[in-house]
Amino acid sequence: METVKTKELAEVLGLSRKGVIEKARKDGWAFVYKGNSMLFVENRLPADVRFAVALYRSGKPVPVQNEEKKDARLYSGDAFLNAGEKAQGEATWRAALIREYNNSGMNVAAFMEVYNGCNAFPVLREKLGEVSQATFYRWIKAFKENGASGIVPKYGMSRGGAGESLLDEERELLRRFWLKDTQPSAMHAFRLMKANIPYSKCSYQTALRYLNSLPKATAGYFRGGEGRFENAFLPHMEQDITRYRSLDVVVSDHHCLDCVVLYRGELIRPWITTFQDLRSGKVLGWCPCVKPSSLSIVVAYYMCCMRYGIPVCLLFDNGKDYHAKWLNGKTETVTVMNPEGIDEEKEVEFKGLFALVGSDVRFTRTYNGKSKARQERYFRIIGEYLAKEMGSYVGSDSRSRPEEAQLMWRGINGKEQRHDIPTWEDFVQNAEAMIEYINDQIPCSSDYMDGKTRSRVFAECLPPEEEIRHASKEMLQKALVKGEVRQVNRQGVTIGKTNFYSSDLFEFFGRKVRVYINLLDDREVTCFTLDGDFICTAKADYFKETGKLDEDIGRLTGARNKLTQIAVLGSGEMTIAPEYETMVDVARRAYTGNQLEGVENFLGNSSEMESAKNHKLATKKSTLKTPFMKGINIGVQEAKNEQ
Repeated sequence: METVKTKELAEVLGLSRKGVIEKARKDGWAFVYKGNSMLFVENRLPADVRFAVALYRSGKPVPVQNEEKKDARLYSGDAFLNAGEKAQGEATWRAALIREYNNSGMNVAAFMEVYNGCNAFPVLREKLGEVSQATFYRWIKAFKENGASGIVPKYGMSRGGAGESLLDEERELLRRFWLKDTQPSAMHAFRLMKANIPYSKCSYQTALRYLNSLPKATAGYFRGGEGRFENAFLPHMEQDITRYRSLDVVVSDHHCLDCVVLYRGELIRPWITTFQDLRSGKVLGWCPCVKPSSLSIVVAYYMCCMRYGIPVCLLFDNGKDYHAKWLNGKTETVTVMNPEGIDEEKEVEFKGLFALVGSDVRFTRTYNGKSKARQERYFRIIGEYLAKEMGSYVGSDSRSRPEEAQLMWRGINGKEQRHDIPTWEDFVQNAEAMIEYINDQIPCSSDYMDGKTRSRVFAECLPPEEEIRHASKEMLQKALVKGEVRQVNRQGVTIGKTNFYSSDLFEFFGRKVRVYINLLDDREVTCFTLDGDFICTAKADYFKETGKLDEDIGRLTGARNKLTQIAVLGSGEMTIAPEYETMVDVARRAYTGNQLEGVENFLGNSSEMESAKNHKLATKKSTLKTPFMKGINIGVQEAKNEQ
């Protein structure tokens, strides 16, 4: 049994004896005691350590690894020990080249120039070929840190794998240029990397292998975007559709049909917004639209509630239309003056439409599963039986678009007259008929549908009648409002470019009020105080000219006179006192009975003042001013008399 002394290992590893013992205990090296000496079993040592010991005993010591800098995944020696014969031989020749460099006394640049250009090491040159300066730097560093394991060729080993031969900066730039949401090609990223690193020896195939070796999830997140990443890599709730009853959960989404219709002289691709029952798949409400919006959502929801009842829960996608504040509620912070005359912030809460009607709302960011899949299947049916049968099918993309579709698009903006393109009215009628046909006639083959139609499953899974909440038309109309905070001005309240006026708003001039806009009737708004007290109903464009001059002037004059009267008389709490005192009256009343000497005592009596005026010397000689009344002139003689 061959052994290695602790002292010898200390010289090989560049450690103290204590450091060797600590390292041996940490890594589990086998050892025996001979007297008081600890001897390590040579064939049980890590392969790179054995390699370094062999070099040391041959009289050519090579420093091996530094414990603080070692790579834990490679240091055990398994990389060299488990490598094939070819890889071990390559590592040996690399170590020999490093040994020659250590013995040369040259710097790396000079040594590489000698090695590559002067044929000073023919055997090594034959085995290793030309070695770049950057590569040799990397070998030296790896050998110092990890011994022989650090310079073993990877040859597709699991550690590092593809791209192991690349420099760190090459890998970094390749990742930076390739992992972008614009989805650049691998060749694009490779050429950008080469442009930024002129000395790079990397080939395109090496770069491609490295990029393809990156984790799929990482590539999916940075190249596909957050939405695609969630759909492809993140788990979702596994729904059990049979747990639900009809109207328990209703899902909604927008869909653009792959056909063209003529709308007000222009060719467009129509949209539909649907509210679909999750249990049965039946479409309960829908709205055709030129462009989907929160208003099309309201119309479809209105139809659903009026026809079948109020859904318990609404499940929406994360589209911004479904996040509209007036649908889901909002809180506004406004600055108001409290009774003490101090400005303070006040939160004004507006309930959303769905909360007013009584439906809970959830979004499908982390709770999607089968709900979205059911809608997508339904939209495929709509596309198959409606879009393709309209006579103006254009395909979902250029590859599936018929050649005839190119002619249709020429009719945009009236450039070409096309009489065979369906109109908007045709589309609405056809869509309504097809939606009802799919609900009532087409059976579903899903396990939880048993080959029944959507309407039949919906009827069979309805809760008892007493549990279904029905909405009256009046209640829905009251709920179809949009709340805002507006400041009252001389024209009333302004919403957009429209002024809404009522004389009852005048006492709130300059103050903020709640305004509720009726979506079914935009000619009036309902106004409340910030605390929710009713004020009035304001009419739109009250002062707008109608062309009837006498009526317009009469309406304006009447309003101005009424507001003036309100301003003069107030609200009944504000009155002006008929009799009042001036500040002079107040001062004289306060001064009456005062025992202090009046100013006349300092000026003398009236006869003395009159004689002073007639005395010629008094007007020519200098005057004195009393310390009490500056600006009053007194004759010299009168001043002497007072003294």
